[in-house]
Amino acid sequence: MSDELEPVRKYRKAVPEAHRSSLDTRVQWLWHQRFGTVQTIWKESTDPLDKTACTLVLQAVIEMDLNSIELIFQRLEGGAQGDEAVAAGKAAELIL
Repeated sequence: MSDELEPVRKYRKAVPEAHRSSLDTRVQWLWHQRFGTVQTIWKESTDPLDKTACTLVLQAVIEMDLNSIELIFQRLEGGAQGDEAVAAGKAAELIL
């Protein structure tokens, strides 16, 4: 027998309290987690906002749904600016 221990993967079962202030903070935290963590939280959590955020992320990833991915990015980064807003100088400054 080998004396080495096999690694055990334990996924979180809920979004941490520090990231539960809104749906957007949950989506942001979930976006940076492993896929297995998102699946486990979706399966194990009893919080409806946790499940909603997980569903949004899982749908975007599994279905490769560009509309869902765009919605996530809008939540993470803010909405897209129209050409008129950019031309009028109302768009946010870009830091290059």
